[in-house]
Amino acid sequence: MIQNPFCIGWNKGWSFLFFLEGGIPKIEARGFGISRTSTLKNGESPEECADRLVFKEDRNRKIRYHSWSRSLK
Repeated sequence: MIQNPFCIGWNKGWSFLFFLEGGIPKIEARGFGISRTSTLKNGESPEECADRLVFKEDRNRKIRYHSWSRSLK
């Protein structure tokens, strides 16, 4: 397996893999039992794409948690 070419220090527990699929640059984020893949948008760096993926998953987890905690009341 290829080592990560970059590191996002603020978010431990995630690993990232940058790869080309059919000539299209993609990044895969893995962490906490979750795997998400996204294509890089025009003008976006791999670090920005990784940040976007992790932020989106963190937001989804918080929404699910708050929904679950409201159902307990």
